[in-house]
Amino acid sequence: MNRLGSLSALPRVCIVTPGHLSTNPRVVKEADALAGAGYEVRVISADYLHWAREADRIFNDRIWSVADKVRFGPDAAQPSRALQLLRQHSARLMVAGRISSLAVARAACHPIGPDLVAAAVRVPAALYIAHYTAALPAAAIAARRYGALYAFDAEDYHLGELPELPQYNVERQSVHAIEKYYLGGCSYVTAASPGIADAYAQTYKIKRPTVILNVFPRARAPCECTAGGISSPGPSVYWFSQTIGPNRGLECAVNAIGLARSQPHLYLRGIPARGFVEHLRTMAAVSAVADRIHILPPALPSDLERLATAYDVGLVGETGYSPNRRIALTNKLFIYLLAGVPVVMSDIPAHKEFASEAGIAAQLYAADDADSLAAVLDTFLGDPKMLAARRAAAFHLGQTRFNWETEQLTLLNCIRTAFGANAKADPACVTIASPKT
Repeated sequence: MNRLGSLSALPRVCIVTPGHLSTNPRVVKEADALAGAGYEVRVISADYLHWAREADRIFNDRIWSVADKVRFGPDAAQPSRALQLLRQHSARLMVAGRISSLAVARAACHPIGPDLVAAAVRVPAALYIAHYTAALPAAAIAARRYGALYAFDAEDYHLGELPELPQYNVERQSVHAIEKYYLGGCSYVTAASPGIADAYAQTYKIKRPTVILNVFPRARAPCECTAGGISSPGPSVYWFSQTIGPNRGLECAVNAIGLARSQPHLYLRGIPARGFVEHLRTMAAVSAVADRIHILPPALPSDLERLATAYDVGLVGETGYSPNRRIALTNKLFIYLLAGVPVVMSDIPAHKEFASEAGIAAQLYAADDADSLAAVLDTFLGDPKMLAARRAAAFHLGQTRFNWETEQLTLLNCIRTAFGANAKADPACVTIASPKT
């Protein structure tokens, strides 16, 4: 029998995030894995982007359910939006004036910090899992209400997401106050990269979080690897994210395609930040390669591997502009590998550490160095046989190591350990819950 006396075979788990499901794949994978293992899963998420609201519909037929969607942003009802903005602004003034408390930190951290608390306490559960700092108080307070457990998943090193500049002090102080107070009570903490795990352990003097990489289900991979991409014109270099914007190495990539002898085309998928694509095209015009910059629309998360397969090489161009960006391993890295696409990646610390595992499926270049990137692109694209070998190596890694079927076992073990004798799921028998077809 679980803590709440539920009739379910396994306890109820409530996952809390201030993001959309379609922009938060770790939440979706976690919910799929837990529901597939027999847990009753409820999710509390946010609602603030029109395109993401539409994309979230693909999760309506999962075997877990959404308990609440907390609205904020321009589409929220005006009274709620006014309250959220006033509450956060007032709280940040208090933090800046050194008048602070946990309640003030929660309000300062995110517009819906207090709203997530209210939503979480309406959902009884045996375990609450928080994603992102803003959800951590909600999980902890709801857990205290019901005598339950709570945990935290660090997709990023949140204290290090912002540059270490004075104008970000209030945000950093709020994050630090929340994490310092609540992390010690977690039944477990997980992290999305070894570097993020180390940072949390060192900053808060907690047990090193368990690493759960940002990998994806094998079902999303192509049936077989291909010798090269099929996109035209080519050869092709591919990059995607939610936003096409600065500090992601794209300026370097534009300069590099102008220098590379292989004359590659650069394909960028996402929503352009205001004026940024125009800036890239202006840069490209200087090298007479404006016609080799291609902007692609955003795509559903479930389509990303299929779409990536069409391109020769995947770019992960992180510049390391913040402490977090130096130690994170992004989703796109593992999506490329699952799609059988070799990776060209900047030499930030996280990528250097990962390169030894990737073998010929990935190669480093000096971050923000267009000459270095151009040379690596020529190495990848100048020899079709070697490109085919690299793609085969990437596909093999995706099938055998960097996939959710493998990585979810670590997550399930964390939860089984947290529940102790109350959890009877055998990870070896777990299958991933899939949408109905």
